[in-house]
Amino acid sequence: MEVVDVLQGSFSLIFVVISLIIGITILTKYFEHKNRLFILVGISWIGVANPWIPDSVSFLMQLIVQEWLPRGWYLIIGNVFIPIALLTWLMAYTDMIKRKAQKKVVLITVLLSILFEIAFFILFFINMDLIGIIDPERPFTVVFGDFITVYLLVVILVMVVTGVSFAQKSVKSDDREVRLKGKLLRAAFLTFTVAAILDSLLGTIFEDPTVPLLAIMVVIVRILLIFSAIEFYGGFLLPRWMKEIFMKQE
Repeated sequence: MEVVDVLQGSFSLIFVVISLIIGITILTKYFEHKNRLFILVGISWIGVANPWIPDSVSFLMQLIVQEWLPRGWYLIIGNVFIPIALLTWLMAYTDMIKRKAQKKVVLITVLLSILFEIAFFILFFINMDLIGIIDPERPFTVVFGDFITVYLLVVILVMVVTGVSFAQKSVKSDDREVRLKGKLLRAAFLTFTVAAILDSLLGTIFEDPTVPLLAIMVVIVRILLIFSAIEFYGGFLLPRWMKEIFMKQE
């Protein structure tokens, strides 16, 4: 493995582990509050981290058995669960803000998700290259086809628009704590969007995996993803230590 592969794999693993912990922590709050919002939001954040799970699994496989995750499994694990994350997030969003539009939003999302899954597996069995190509020399760098690229951009756009929209309502609250949560949520969605877009561009910008700048950019992008996860956690649960840090700064 090149240095950039070690950095990309290890930082992806850190982001995924943190996201799983945060997602499960939010999800388990359902048992305390009996509000399905916690289940939906917890699943949503785990789903958001889903595209980086193949990197993490592949990295662990290389360390343990010196093999990479097969491309088919890489593409399936990284893509087929994204519609679930989008659906649960939109259900959570409409629970919080657009309750009257929930049935329509859910129906449209389910139909589009089914179409995506059907198209994905048709392309998967016809020609896997139409979904994504993985360079054997750069196992953590996937060049996605137009179908996946457009879909991912649409998902990111929908999530950032709805996420920031919800956050803005909280930012305008008279309650300092609610206002802080809104700011953290807004930061989480914006940070994640910037990181996800940058991550998708690295493979096409840098053709040589040994370029030092690539390793630096990989670390920066993964750190941004980790920050977005922590901000998201604060935006929904706001632990005491985070409250004390940010409340003092206001």
